[in-house]
Amino acid sequence: MKNTFRSRIAAAAAALVLVGAFAVPAYAQSSNTQPELTLSQIESRLSGQGFRVVEIERDDGLYEVKAFNDQNRCVELHLDRRSGEIVRTESDDDCYGDDRRRGGRNR
Repeated sequence: MKNTFRSRIAAAAAALVLVGAFAVPAYAQSSNTQPELTLSQIESRLSGQGFRVVEIERDDGLYEVKAFNDQNRCVELHLDRRSGEIVRTESDDDCYGDDRRRGGRNR
Protein backbone atom coordinates (compact mmCIF):
# COMPACT_ATOMS: atom_id res chain seq x y z
CA MET A 1 0.00 0.00 0.00
CA LYS A 2 2.77 2.43 0.93
CA ASN A 3 4.73 1.51 -2.19
CA THR A 4 1.72 2.18 -4.41
CA PHE A 5 1.14 5.57 -2.79
CA ARG A 6 4.82 6.50 -3.17
CA SER A 7 4.79 5.31 -6.78
CA ARG A 8 1.83 7.54 -7.54
CA ILE A 9 3.47 10.54 -5.91
CA ALA A 10 6.69 9.89 -7.81
CA ALA A 11 4.78 9.55 -11.09
CA ALA A 12 2.86 12.77 -10.42
CA ALA A 13 6.08 14.63 -9.59
CA ALA A 14 7.75 13.32 -12.74
CA ALA A 15 4.76 14.43 -14.82
CA LEU A 16 4.92 17.93 -13.35
CA VAL A 17 8.63 18.16 -14.10
CA LEU A 18 8.06 17.09 -17.70
CA VAL A 19 5.20 19.54 -18.18
CA GLY A 20 7.34 22.34 -16.76
CA ALA A 21 10.28 21.39 -18.95
CA PHE A 22 8.16 21.76 -22.09
CA ALA A 23 6.03 24.72 -21.00
CA VAL A 24 8.82 27.13 -20.01
CA PRO A 25 10.74 27.00 -23.32
CA ALA A 26 7.49 27.29 -25.26
CA TYR A 27 6.56 30.42 -23.29
CA ALA A 28 10.02 31.92 -23.68
CA GLN A 29 10.03 31.21 -27.40
CA SER A 30 6.59 32.72 -27.99
CA SER A 31 7.55 36.00 -26.29
CA ASN A 32 10.71 36.37 -28.39
CA THR A 33 9.57 35.26 -31.83
CA GLN A 34 8.99 38.78 -33.11
CA PRO A 35 12.31 40.36 -34.16
CA GLU A 36 13.48 43.67 -32.78
CA LEU A 37 12.64 46.65 -35.00
CA THR A 38 15.56 48.45 -36.60
CA LEU A 39 16.38 52.07 -35.88
CA SER A 40 15.20 53.08 -39.35
CA GLN A 41 11.88 51.26 -38.82
CA ILE A 42 11.40 53.11 -35.52
CA GLU A 43 12.21 56.45 -37.15
CA SER A 44 9.87 55.75 -40.06
CA ARG A 45 6.99 54.77 -37.78
CA LEU A 46 7.42 57.84 -35.61
CA SER A 47 7.71 60.15 -38.63
CA GLY A 48 4.42 58.71 -39.86
CA GLN A 49 2.89 59.69 -36.52
CA GLY A 50 4.06 63.31 -36.83
CA PHE A 51 7.31 63.15 -34.83
CA ARG A 52 10.62 64.59 -36.04
CA VAL A 53 13.23 62.24 -34.60
CA VAL A 54 16.45 63.73 -33.22
CA GLU A 55 18.06 60.75 -31.47
CA ILE A 56 17.40 57.07 -30.82
CA GLU A 57 19.14 55.01 -28.12
CA ARG A 58 18.70 51.49 -26.74
CA ASP A 59 18.09 51.61 -22.99
CA ASP A 60 16.74 49.04 -20.50
CA GLY A 61 15.08 46.84 -23.13
CA LEU A 62 13.38 49.82 -24.79
CA TYR A 63 14.20 52.35 -27.46
CA GLU A 64 14.57 55.83 -25.99
CA VAL A 65 13.80 58.46 -28.61
CA LYS A 66 14.18 62.24 -28.45
CA ALA A 67 11.93 63.94 -30.94
CA PHE A 68 9.78 66.96 -31.67
CA ASN A 69 6.06 66.28 -31.61
CA ASP A 70 3.50 67.80 -33.97
CA GLN A 71 3.39 70.91 -31.74
CA ASN A 72 7.19 71.30 -32.10
CA ARG A 73 7.77 70.40 -28.45
CA CYS A 74 10.72 68.26 -27.45
CA VAL A 75 9.64 64.90 -26.01
CA GLU A 76 11.33 61.71 -24.88
CA LEU A 77 9.54 58.57 -26.02
CA HIS A 78 10.11 55.07 -24.69
CA LEU A 79 9.18 52.37 -27.21
CA ASP A 80 8.96 48.60 -27.06
CA ARG A 81 11.79 47.29 -29.27
CA ARG A 82 9.70 44.54 -30.86
CA SER A 83 6.30 46.15 -31.39
CA GLY A 84 7.29 49.82 -31.68
CA GLU A 85 4.52 50.69 -29.23
CA ILE A 86 5.07 53.91 -27.27
CA VAL A 87 5.00 52.84 -23.64
CA ARG A 88 5.86 56.21 -22.06
CA THR A 89 6.14 59.83 -23.18
CA GLU A 90 7.87 62.60 -21.22
CA SER A 91 8.54 66.28 -21.85
CA ASP A 92 12.20 66.95 -22.49
CA ASP A 93 14.37 70.01 -23.03
CA ASP A 94 17.37 68.27 -24.54
CA CYS A 95 16.47 67.96 -28.23
CA TYR A 96 18.94 70.66 -29.23
CA GLY A 97 21.89 69.42 -27.19
CA ASP A 98 23.67 71.37 -24.46
CA ASP A 99 24.95 74.31 -26.55
CA ARG A 100 21.61 75.43 -27.99
CA ARG A 101 19.77 74.82 -24.70
CA ARG A 102 22.19 77.22 -22.97
CA GLY A 103 21.73 79.89 -25.60
CA GLY A 104 24.51 78.74 -27.93
CA ARG A 105 27.38 79.66 -25.64
CA ASN A 106 30.32 77.28 -25.33
CA ARG A 107 31.70 76.56 -21.90
